[in-house]
Amino acid sequence: MIFKYNVLKKFHYIQTFFLAAFLFAAGVMHAQQIPLNQVVQNRFSELLLDADSSVFTGFKSQNWLEFERLNIIHKSQLQDSVFGLSNSLKNSITNTNFIRSVGTNSVFTLDPYVDAAIGKSNEKNNVLTDFSAGINMQAEFNQKFSFNLGVITSINQYPKYLDSIAFSKYDHFDSLSNKYIIPGENAAKLNSNNRFTYTNFNFNLTYAPSKYFLIAGGYGKNFLGDGYRSLLLSDNSNNSPYVRLQARLWKLTYNVLYNRYTNNFWYEVDGNPQPKYSTIHYLGFNTKKFQIGLFDEVTWLAKDTNFTRGFDLQYLNPLIFIRPSEFAVGSPDNAMIGFNLKYKIYKNGFIYGQLALDDLNLKVTKEHHAQFFGNKYALQLGIWNKDLFNLAGLSWRLEWNGVRPYTYGHGVGGNISLNYTNYYQPLTDPFGANFNEFISIFNYTNKRWYAVLENIYTIRGENPGVPYNNGEDLWGGETGIPQFGVKTMQGIKTKYSYNQLTAGYLINPANRLGIEISAAYRSRKSSIVNESEFYFSFGIKTSLYNLYHDL
Repeated sequence: MIFKYNVLKKFHYIQTFFLAAFLFAAGVMHAQQIPLNQVVQNRFSELLLDADSSVFTGFKSQNWLEFERLNIIHKSQLQDSVFGLSNSLKNSITNTNFIRSVGTNSVFTLDPYVDAAIGKSNEKNNVLTDFSAGINMQAEFNQKFSFNLGVITSINQYPKYLDSIAFSKYDHFDSLSNKYIIPGENAAKLNSNNRFTYTNFNFNLTYAPSKYFLIAGGYGKNFLGDGYRSLLLSDNSNNSPYVRLQARLWKLTYNVLYNRYTNNFWYEVDGNPQPKYSTIHYLGFNTKKFQIGLFDEVTWLAKDTNFTRGFDLQYLNPLIFIRPSEFAVGSPDNAMIGFNLKYKIYKNGFIYGQLALDDLNLKVTKEHHAQFFGNKYALQLGIWNKDLFNLAGLSWRLEWNGVRPYTYGHGVGGNISLNYTNYYQPLTDPFGANFNEFISIFNYTNKRWYAVLENIYTIRGENPGVPYNNGEDLWGGETGIPQFGVKTMQGIKTKYSYNQLTAGYLINPANRLGIEISAAYRSRKSSIVNESEFYFSFGIKTSLYNLYHDL
């Protein structure tokens, strides 16, 4: 079947890359990234608790090679076949990959990706159709090399509120560009049938010569922390190129992550999207009960109308907390530090939290007896339990996230494109800044059956009609803003409520193809806004990724 997609200029590149990757995998037989899908990660948390081992869990997505040599995770349920590639040829067709080739020291698999659903919204007259199709290829060789490749093309219709979000992101842009960002996904075009069309591409190659060292690179997403959201780095935005280095020694796990992000459309340079780079250092210390992660990050522009800088070699520095060196060279780049904590309170649960510090000036705040706008920080607190009420397979997460106004934004010299975003989407929580958020998620699994009850309540301050940025818009800059008296949720307090019940049956747990039914209610209310929408959908889908339409 041929899928019509408007960005034909990308087709030759994707086709060439896919062919090269396929020949490479077939010849070398490289295994898999653990999916970031929250149901999969929820089960992974259960397995790690059962292992009762001191493994740092604050970096995702992990590769199964990281855990094979540790020999601590013991898969016990049918759904666990998604972790690691099996080298057995005896599995049934409903519990193995669509195509699988097994060698002496290698496994190669190829699976279709399908998301075909119909839905109905009370805010739209027509039946909504979603259709995504593609492939997911994985391989492993000699328990040292891992390979993943996925290409997915989508032609989707969305509820009214998602349309509004995609359209509203372009208040700054030329409305004739016909370019839109789907929340949590890629840039899309709107065709004549009011369907968004876009293609997602992901790739990873990992080499793990020993349990002490790992190097990986690709085009995809990473996630820092143990929560549903991350205030340091999440999988909320579109895929991007990255290189990852990891070292383990004693109770220490050290990750260095080099990323290339993109400012689309509004900040084009010489007719092309503006590139920017980021270096992240993340040092984890863990015991069986306690974990702490120390984080620093710096973002800089690779190109602007006045210069071409590229990748700054000084940021190849693998040492954590490089902010002093950044000041030493008089750099205007945007830096951030943070912490991630986790404590196992008993055998079936843990508490966790994060602190992100974008900027902080307590001295000025004390002198003026009012909060300085430059006090930019974010906090997270959460608790997670498995086997709730002694019911096997039932887990519950309760999480709070609070982000001060102007956090993750940037306004030095008016150069707001140095903000912490990619493809015009926040690299952390999808709400950006200036909000408090409460999240409750129940997960239940029983063999092939699963169910998720998600409830999110958010209060965000939004622009009350003033001519300057109120603090929630990461692209709003800091020109003309009040210097003192800045408070979280300032502006018009807008209340978001998102409630969704999902139930599904896994046709094949190995590739997570299943039948799913979902009902969601979303509302947005304030003194000037009163929106609500009920949405129902049913279909067959491959559940590997988080879509973050819960905003």
